[in-house]
Amino acid sequence: MAVRKLKPTTPGQRHKIILTFDGITTSTPEKSLLKKYKKTGGRNVRGKMTIK
Repeated sequence: MAVRKLKPTTPGQRHKIILTFDGITTSTPEKSLLKKYKKTGGRNVRGKMTIK
């Protein structure tokens, strides 16, 4: 796990350090662990529109 220092473009980022997970993760997710995301179209459990 590498540590990455940011260039301070704002005062809040002056001492910011980010951990990178290059050694832990792969470039593509494992297909057997994925689940299809079902879209509801703005409808709740009863089927009524909740978003205009």
